[in-house]
Amino acid sequence: MENTLFVHVGPHKTGTTLIQKYLMDNREQLFAQGMVYPKRFQSIFAHHTLRHLLFEKSLSDEDIELLNEPHNFLVSSEDFISLEKSHWEYFQSLIKNKRIVILYTWRRASLKLYSIWQETIKHGATDSFFSYYHDHIARPGQSLMLSADLKLNMLSQVFGKHNIRILDYETCVRNDNLCNEFLKMANIEVHDRFVKPERNKEAINKSMELEDIEILRVMNHHFKDVLESDAVKVKASYLKNIDSLTSQGLDTVKQRVSAYCRQLRVGNYYVDNRCEKVMSEKYRDNIVNYEPNAVMGTIKIACDEWIMSAEIQAKLQELAHFLRSVM
Repeated sequence: MENTLFVHVGPHKTGTTLIQKYLMDNREQLFAQGMVYPKRFQSIFAHHTLRHLLFEKSLSDEDIELLNEPHNFLVSSEDFISLEKSHWEYFQSLIKNKRIVILYTWRRASLKLYSIWQETIKHGATDSFFSYYHDHIARPGQSLMLSADLKLNMLSQVFGKHNIRILDYETCVRNDNLCNEFLKMANIEVHDRFVKPERNKEAINKSMELEDIEILRVMNHHFKDVLESDAVKVKASYLKNIDSLTSQGLDTVKQRVSAYCRQLRVGNYYVDNRCEKVMSEKYRDNIVNYEPNAVMGTIKIACDEWIMSAEIQAKLQELAHFLRSVM
C-alpha cells in the first residue's frame, strides 16, 4: 500500500510503549521498506507532540508538508485515543496526498479496566477500584473504556470503516507476537535484521503490586488535598525512596493491605460479552487476528477497610511526612 499514513491510536494498556520502542529501534529497517517512523513530533518513544498539535489544531505548514511527502508514514501515540471527531476531521483535511489508515489494538473490557485504574493511580488519581469501576460499569454502553466500538464508530465516520485495522490483544499475548503482528498490520515484513522486542524490556510499563498501588493512592490523596502538591510526582518519589520507606514501616502497611485483599475472576461479565458480540459482528473483517476469547482472568482487589486503623493511619502520616521531606 503506497503513500499511506498509518496512525496508531493505542489505546492505553495495550502494549503501546513496547510497540513504540520496537518501532524506534527498527527505524532503519522500516525505512528500507518505505516506511518512515518520523523523529519529528516524537517525545520519548512516541508522537505525543503530534497529538498536542492536533488537539490545538495548530499544525504548521512545515508539519503538513512533511506528512504529505511521498513516503509511507507511521505515527503512534496512545494519547491519540482521546481526540474527538473534529480533531480527526481537521487532520484529514490537511493530508492531501495520502490514505490515512487507523491502527487500533483491542483489549477486552474487564482486564483492561483494571490495568487502566492502576495507571490512573500512578498518575495521581485517588479513586478506589470499586469507585472507578462503578462509574464505567453503570453505563457500559456509554463508556469509551469498556466499549471499543464507540471510538471505532467515530473513527470510521471520519476515515471510512475500510481504513480501520484492529489487532486482537489477547490473541497476541497468547501467541507472544504483539510487535510482529502489529508490523504486519502496517504491511511491514519482519525479518532477522529486526531488533527483537526482547531487547525492549525497559520499554514495558511494569505493573506495581496492589499493596503499593493502594498505599500510593492514599499518598496521592494526602498530597493532593492536604499539601496541594503535584500528585504525579508522588509515584516517582515513592519508587525512588522505596528502601527508606521500608525502614520507616512501609512493610507494616503492606501487610495490612494484604490482609484485606481478595481475588476476583473477571473476563466473562456482561460488558465483556457485549463487547465481544459487537466487535465480532461489526468489526470482524477489520480484526486481523481475531480469536474468540473465553479465557477468564484474576484480579486482586483490596477492601477499603484496610485503612480503618489508628495505627495504620498514623503510619501513613509518617510515610507521607517522609515523602514530603524528600520531594
